[in-house]
Amino acid sequence: MLPVDSLVWHEVCENARLERLVAEIREDRVRKPVHVTSDACPVILDGAHRSRATDLLGEALVPAHVVPVPRDFLVPGWVHAFDEPPPIAGLGSEGIVIGFLTSRGVRRPVYSLGTSLSALFDSYWQVANSYAGRPYTRLDFVPEDRSSFEWRLPAWRVVREMTTTLGPLPAGVTRFGPLIAAQCPAC
Repeated sequence: MLPVDSLVWHEVCENARLERLVAEIREDRVRKPVHVTSDACPVILDGAHRSRATDLLGEALVPAHVVPVPRDFLVPGWVHAFDEPPPIAGLGSEGIVIGFLTSRGVRRPVYSLGTSLSALFDSYWQVANSYAGRPYTRLDFVPEDRSSFEWRLPAWRVVREMTTTLGPLPAGVTRFGPLIAAQCPAC
């Protein structure tokens, strides 16, 4: 068990999902543990919604598994699949690739607004906000029959620095499941 107020959220919560989870936990009290880093200031890898729901229900502690994350671990990203291509525009044409937009069989890189940490952070948010409210399916592969945005993230040390100094990333960008399965097989 860890104090909820000691955890750092690496991504924001989706309100509708959070509301459903609060109701579920209030009703049956069953929660699977969250997964956090082994850092002095633990970052939530998986379980942001469970942690926030715990906090909203007035509980101080959340069940947690500690997962070591190598500093140079390349954080995998989710693929967001759409029925119609999202309107992603206005980002840079050079710099750091933050993802790939695939539409009508054409895959093109999407670059950050610059190479600084804040430009990288702002670019992730600009892309996520460009299709806010548009329904998508989260996948771990690029579909051949739909438009998609495939998130690309840097090494863990950069993601950690972004989220501890600038704030959480958009929901549904990072995918820590494979790392958690490898580092914590009993979880």
